[in-house]
Amino acid sequence: MSTSSIENSTIKAYLKQRKAEVEAVLFTLLPAPEGHAKPLVEAMRYSLEAGGKRIRPILTLIGADYCRGVAGDDLYAGQYWGGVVEDLRDALLRTACSIEMIHTYSLIHDDLPCMDDDELRRGRPTLHIVHGEAMAVLAADALQTLGFQILADLPEVYALPALRASRALAHASGCQGMVAGQAVDLEYEEKAGNESVLEYIHLHKTAALIRAPLLMGAHLVSGSEADLRTLEQVGGKLGLIFQVVDDILDVIGDTAVMGKKAGSDESQHKLTYPALIGLDASKARVQELYQEVLDLLEPEGGRARVLLDITRELVNRKA
Repeated sequence: MSTSSIENSTIKAYLKQRKAEVEAVLFTLLPAPEGHAKPLVEAMRYSLEAGGKRIRPILTLIGADYCRGVAGDDLYAGQYWGGVVEDLRDALLRTACSIEMIHTYSLIHDDLPCMDDDELRRGRPTLHIVHGEAMAVLAADALQTLGFQILADLPEVYALPALRASRALAHASGCQGMVAGQAVDLEYEEKAGNESVLEYIHLHKTAALIRAPLLMGAHLVSGSEADLRTLEQVGGKLGLIFQVVDDILDVIGDTAVMGKKAGSDESQHKLTYPALIGLDASKARVQELYQEVLDLLEPEGGRARVLLDITRELVNRKA
């Protein structure tokens, strides 16, 4: 087996294990599906259970581990919580789940007929197809609120870190972040854009919620200002990589592999990198961003290994 194959299987195993950790907590944070609100809770659960990579909650844990100085070799050996008290472990996992609630709410809204009008998400019919548009809106609203409630409910000993994490999440998900990006994305379906507009959309609609979890995890362990600056830069570039690759996959990807319909960006006249600068230049942009991440993280040694491997994984992803 080649070295690259070993590295690939190592990061995949790591992501699988940490995803399982997150999901063991995630569904315990939903209300019980009973009483008059049962249809609402079932709708919330439907979208959460669709799965996905859980990259954002995992990045929360990685941000914390980076600031704690945990070596990649130790993490790959499954030594996730060495030196971490149980209360902090619980707080980190709950914080990780909070961003998954926010991300899932955003996907529900994104799929609505008034937005991108998608019928397939993660290989399953979208929520509004199954439960109706009104219930989809309400389930998304409930998940958004629950995301912030989870942070507010952390033990008082974590009140200041939780406040900082909440602030990072609010900035990333609201009118200064994801919602602004979505608004500009919709606006430019009807008119010509340029690379400046496109980068604004991607930095706000996608990259903001990739950067935020790294910072949230860092805040929970009281990361240094220097580490926070590095994670902020890396998160923005990682988010751009994620979205440019998404744009590329919409052109060349396989619907069966991706779990969502390929070619939807073109059919909806979306402003994307391939549409604006072409497929080859888009691939070159991904490699430029990847190099910029390498330049930031390689000097950090072993504690940056997982972040570097995840960056490589996102650059080469097929779904």
